[in-house]
Amino acid sequence: MYFSTAAIAATLAFAQTGLAAPATEKVSRNDPHELDFRTFGASGCSAENQGVYTLELSSSGVCSQFVDPIGSLLVGDNLCTLTIYSDAECSENPVVAPTGVCQNGQWLSYKMTC
Repeated sequence: MYFSTAAIAATLAFAQTGLAAPATEKVSRNDPHELDFRTFGASGCSAENQGVYTLELSSSGVCSQFVDPIGSLLVGDNLCTLTIYSDAECSENPVVAPTGVCQNGQWLSYKMTC
């Protein structure tokens, strides 16, 4: 019984010191979400799911390379434009990837433009 009383007292003391963040306080977001897309290791946007890329506003205009070889790509949500490229420097064969349309190809880099 001593342990539970001590734990309750410590919890109340912590909450009263102001060190605990208020539950109603909203966290401001300095780098808002702008675009999501999913990559696949094979063509067709279904096999070899590699996961989702989530891009924030600070990524706008930045050329980025894909982590793994890409066989296809599907944009799921966008407030900006995603352009994919066949080279690692975002300069060769640019293709604007529309929302909800599978893009087959061997893509090496991408750039979001807001």
